[in-house]
This record gives sequence, structure tokens and C-alpha cells, in this order.
Amino acid sequence: MNAGLSLYDILVWTFIGFISGSVPWSLICVKAFSGMDVRSTGDGNPGATNAWILSGWVVGSISMTLDICKALIPVWVAINYYIPSSDQTYPLSLALISMAPIVGHAYSPLLRLKGGKALAPSWGSWIALTSGVAFPVALIILGLMHLTQKNHALTVTICLIGFIVIFAIFGTRSLALFGVLNLMLVIFKHRTEYQKGFVFRSWVRT
Repeated sequence: MNAGLSLYDILVWTFIGFISGSVPWSLICVKAFSGMDVRSTGDGNPGATNAWILSGWVVGSISMTLDICKALIPVWVAINYYIPSSDQTYPLSLALISMAPIVGHAYSPLLRLKGGKALAPSWGSWIALTSGVAFPVALIILGLMHLTQKNHALTVTICLIGFIVIFAIFGTRSLALFGVLNLMLVIFKHRTEYQKGFVFRSWVRT
């Protein structure tokens, strides 16, 4: 790991992350395997959920994996080889580089600054930042929320709040800035879905 971090390093890895995140893998996979436009179904979002709906679980799983990895890989490389945790600018550098692929996904220049709802690359960044621990934590939180209620926006929002509490407050506080920025973007991208409130499943209501 390098002894210091330059502005050049930050800008380069922020750019790499943004470009990586901007690749619309769900759109590419659905087009390649099914010959359809993923934006033609559901809410028109070019993300893995609609890829799953339109082309089935195999294409959906491939799309989701690629959307996760387009954030996981550049963030993991950057934090393990280019960002020294001893640097005073570490929290800011971490936030910029980790948010870059998420923003690239949400506002892809390849889609005229339109994009997905930033979920899969968010998981990718968190997995990279927590050395994989975020993956089982996400499965537990998302699984419990999915079992009890149907509003996907609230499910993922509560999961991200859980990440901030577990990893930023009780874990590495340098993750706090990234966590808050990530949460704000996800809330903004899902803003119309919160109106439904909690939609509890029948077994919870009885």
C-alpha cells in the first residue's frame, strides 16, 4: 500500500469507478440473450430486477452479478492498493471512490444520464469496503424485510440504514460519509415508491 494519497490517485480511481459503473450490463445482457430492451418492462428501470422479470432468473442473475462487480472490483482494487487508511483524507477519498460507480450506474452517460436505481453497485461497494461481510448481512436484513413486507424501496432503505449502523457507527467510522451519501442517492432514486408505506404480508397482518 502506498504511503500517501495524491489528488491524481483520487481523480483517477473516481473516474475509473464512474466509467465502470456507467456500463448498463442489465440492458446489454437482456438484449444479447433475449433480444429485448430491459427498459420496456416494469418501471422502465435498466436494472437487474427488470432483467430478471423480462428474461428469467439466469439472465437476471448474470446481470445482477455484473452490476455488483462493476462497483466491487474498482473499489476493492483502489482501497487495497491505492488508498492508505492512515491518510487524513481517507474518509473523503473513500466516499468519492466508492460512490463513483454507484453514481455512474444511476446517471450513465451511455444512457443520456439515465440509469438504474443504484442498488446492485451499492452492494458491490459495500462488499468491497467490508471485505465481503456486507454480503451475508445484506442477505439477512433483506430476507427478513422481504418476508414481512412487500415495499422494495423500504426494504433496501432499511438495509442501507443497517449497514451504516453496523459498519460505520459500530465499525469503521470512516465509512459514515459514504454510507450517508449512498443512502441519500438510493432514497432519491426510490422517492416515488415510499408513498405506499409498509405493505405487510398477509401472515403479518393476521
